[in-house]
Amino acid sequence: MAHRCRGRKELKAPDKDENCVSAREPFLPQEIVVEILNWMPVKYLLRMKCVCKQWNDLIQDRYFIQKHISLANSRYVYYFNRQKVEGNMDEEDDDKDKSKKETFHLVCGCDGMLLKRSNASQKCLIHNPTTRKILYLPDSDHDLSLSISFSFVPSIGEYKLVSIYEDTATGNEGCEVITVGVDESWRPLQLPNSHGPNQSRRKLSVASAGAAVHCFRVTEVVGEVFEEVVSLDLETECFTSTTLEPGLFSDWKKVWALNWNGRPALAETGREELKVLVIEDYKKKYKLAENKFGVSLGGAKKVMQGDDFVPLVAERGILWVWLRDKKMFGYDIKHGRVRRELSVPEGYHITDTMYIGRESLATLRGMQKQPSFWLV
Repeated sequence: MAHRCRGRKELKAPDKDENCVSAREPFLPQEIVVEILNWMPVKYLLRMKCVCKQWNDLIQDRYFIQKHISLANSRYVYYFNRQKVEGNMDEEDDDKDKSKKETFHLVCGCDGMLLKRSNASQKCLIHNPTTRKILYLPDSDHDLSLSISFSFVPSIGEYKLVSIYEDTATGNEGCEVITVGVDESWRPLQLPNSHGPNQSRRKLSVASAGAAVHCFRVTEVVGEVFEEVVSLDLETECFTSTTLEPGLFSDWKKVWALNWNGRPALAETGREELKVLVIEDYKKKYKLAENKFGVSLGGAKKVMQGDDFVPLVAERGILWVWLRDKKMFGYDIKHGRVRRELSVPEGYHITDTMYIGRESLATLRGMQKQPSFWLV
């Protein structure tokens, strides 16, 4: 997800360092040096930190990092989980035979950082595989997490995690949030619930898009069905509830929430096609049906081999689709063809969790160097 620098602060070059290589080149202004570094790939910037103290400080500056991310000049990387047939979680590029150790599997990602959860407990951490730094998160008091979202909030320049969980006492959904690197514990938020205690959940699907997290849910109360979206503004931490129009979808079991080019969306799967509803502005009231359209997946017919698939995310004209347990593929919507396939070796299943992002220098308060002996 591309995003903005906080405010409009200009990146000023630090004072000249007599030991810095660039300082011995008077014909190259320091502002130009900063601009050049902004366009360099992450792997080279990590090496350039040792050139001099001036460059080291600049490359670690939060505004430099945010601008570097916003320029989106690093290569794309793809992360997903694979699962052994026996049930042992394993990361795509992890070493073999780790079943006896605690491992962490991917939950989601943001700005090149990965949120991971332990296979043995509810312990979570954030990992930047490029800088090889990690941050352990405070434990949550709730074990039954239904969804966790990881987002950057440009207006405040902070990262937040939002967990939607099942309250074992009431059977309803609850919500908690944490500002990463700032809060020492998760903070509870009152998730709107206007249907009373005697409700049963038919469907719940969560999508993070922009600076908000959207919870689509279908509940039944004494035979009456309610379809709605509850959105959490990550800056104000206030909720907005929108009742969906009846009859938008024929079968909610085949409807999935996803990020569609930075907007929350619902997509109903059919045979080699999607019916997509994009919510352009969740704070405004209008007929949602007007934003509904169809997407043909006929160009992926040979890959799909049926209709048992789940749409995951649509970015820059590419729709990523999960074929249950088999593979993932990126589908070029405009040209109607498969652009990339991600699969796993024989003896493994592929799960429905993936993150597509760019390598970044992003860091968080409290991050520490990943121990060389410990794999995540």
